Amino acid sequence: MKTLLAAIIFVGLAVLLLGVNIFFFHRPFPDGEISTNPEMRKRGIKCARQEELEMLAAQKGRKLPCDGNVSDACASCTLNNCK
Repeated sequence: MKTLLAAIIFVGLAVLLLGVNIFFFHRPFPDGEISTNPEMRKRGIKCARQEELEMLAAQKGRKLPCDGNVSDACASCTLNNCK
């Protein structure tokens, strides 16, 4: 029983300490969205769908195709004519 109580206290303390900035200082949660994160844009990291369409378009010598069917993961990609 002592081990279980110690484990619960340890996990609770770890969660509290890991969330200090979010819980107490109300700082925003880090942005993980590929196309809206400024650091990822600076480094040239793009959404996988956008990279694939750019590759296919370059092979065929065409503009980027867009059928308007954008998944949630790539909803904010900067594809031409896609919104």
